[in-house]
This record gives sequence, structure tokens and C-alpha cells, in this order.
Amino acid sequence: MRDLGRHAIACACLLLPSCEAAALCVSPKFVGVPSVVTFASSSGGYNVYDSGKFLQTVNFQVEAGTTGATCEYFVALSTGQSGDFNRRKLSQGANALNYNAYTDAGKTIFKAPPTAAQGEVISGSFPVTIALTQTNNHNFFWTIDPQQTVPAQQTHYADANLSLQLYTGTLLSAPQLVASAAVTFRALVESTVDLSLVRSGAPFNINDTTQLIDFGVLSSGEQRGFDLVVRSNNGYAVSMQSLNRQVMVHAGAPAVSDTVSYQVVLSGGGVDLSTGAPVQVISGTGTTPATGISFPIELTVGNLSGTEAAGTYSDIINVTVTAN
Repeated sequence: MRDLGRHAIACACLLLPSCEAAALCVSPKFVGVPSVVTFASSSGGYNVYDSGKFLQTVNFQVEAGTTGATCEYFVALSTGQSGDFNRRKLSQGANALNYNAYTDAGKTIFKAPPTAAQGEVISGSFPVTIALTQTNNHNFFWTIDPQQTVPAQQTHYADANLSLQLYTGTLLSAPQLVASAAVTFRALVESTVDLSLVRSGAPFNINDTTQLIDFGVLSSGEQRGFDLVVRSNNGYAVSMQSLNRQVMVHAGAPAVSDTVSYQVVLSGGGVDLSTGAPVQVISGTGTTPATGISFPIELTVGNLSGTEAAGTYSDIINVTVTAN
């Protein structure tokens, strides 16, 4: 009897793990996983020249039935079309945007077994309960690397090869894949065309869009210049228009009718603004870098007769950039 009692106690201890394993998780599944997640920045879509980092949040739930023991699980995310956890990508034709997904706001990359480490998956558990179902709320994060100069498109850049994966158990205890949900990440790349008027040799400055060209005391052949800088991801056209038909008018006009002519040279070529109508002076296709493309403009005072009335002479040139 003594030996039998010892044997019965040993048998009960050996059975406990297998009984617990059988009752760990009952019908675990995903709930509320969005099938499509669209990137949104302060301007709407993805602006290729915006240096801001807009972290997106994706919410979902995990649900399971009544458990007789603690149910442990974790959630993983596949690589997507890139095949690389460290460099996921959205694509549109031959063009691509690098992005990534993270388990936390601190940007721990969201991965899947067998590559993932403990912090690179989203872990959860359900306690022993008599409730019919239990639901846990979870989220993860993703963002697109800023200032990637890709062309604007009418359709989204997308990664449709992603799979959110639900495993029972833990990374260290032979986990089992029990559910998956397809997720598409996408972004609409905005058409962006910007213009900056800066001093000669200065970099692009989105806030610098006017230049005051002061010749001081006018003299024939006097020159002044500045740079016109354009950046675009959709092709561009630049036009110029002279308010006074390419002459500087006396401040006392029309009472004082004297004018002073001047010449305009852009990137080494003369520009005729004498009609007073807008004149297209530059066009380009494709994308430019975030620093833009610079075009030097040189203004030269024409020949003075020496009989011009004293006073201030001026003209206004409007410079406009549009997407092609």
C-alpha cells in the first residue's frame, strides 16, 4: 500500500503539464484587424519633401474562449514583399517607399519566428476564467521614412503581402501558428511642387519666396542676381511675368513718364518679358532632390540717357511654378 501511494502521487504530478497544455487556449482568433491601413500625414498623404515623422497606430484584438488554465499567446508580422524585416517597402510599378512596422512607439521592429526576439513580437495572455469569451486589445505602429523623393501617382504605393500571425505559447516553448490575417499597408504620394527665391548660392528655403533687388544709384550695365530654386516630384513648369513690361517705372508715374529698361538672363539665356504676359522660362520632368534645382537669374540695367528724372524706379516680376 505504501508503494502504491507513492506511485499514485508521482503519476498525478506527471499528468499535470499535459492536462494544462490541453486547456491553454480555446479557439484563439483575431478580431478587428483592418484589411487596409493607409498612411496619413499632416497634409493628408505622403509628402516626399516633408521631414516630419508620422507614426501610425494600428489597433486590433485577440479573442479566445473559456480557459481552464492561463492562455499565453503572441502576435507576429511577416516581412511583406521586401522579404526583409529591417527594410519593408511599399511599391508602385518600379518605384518603392521604404517603411517599417514596430511593436512599440520606441520603434522596436515587428518581426516573426524564427527571427524574432522577445521584444519583437506582441505578447499577451488570458487568465483562468469562467467567461464564455475573453478579448484583449493590442496595437502596433508603422511609418514611412521621410523625404524619399518618389514620383506622385494616381494610385497608392502598397505592400499587400503582409500577414499578421497569431501563435499560442511563447517564443521559447514551441509556439503554434493558430490564426493569420492579411493586412495591406498603403500610401498615396502627393504631387508636390515648391518654389524658392534665394540669394545667389543659397539653399532652398520654403519660407523664402521673394527677393528685393536693390541697384542703389542706377548706372548703365549695373548687375544684380539671385537664384530661383525648384523642387518637384511630378514635373514642373516655371513662368515669369513683368508688371511693367520689363522696364522700371518712376514712383511718380504717370505724372513722371521716365522709365529705365533692364535685361533678364536665366541660366545663361535671355528672357523677354516685354509683352507683360506670363512667359514659361523653365520646365522639367521627374523628381528633384529635397534640396531642389537652382537656376541663376541675372538682372542688368539698360543704357541710361542721363536725362531721366531723379527718383525711385521699380518693376515687379511674378514667378509662378506649376506641376506639369
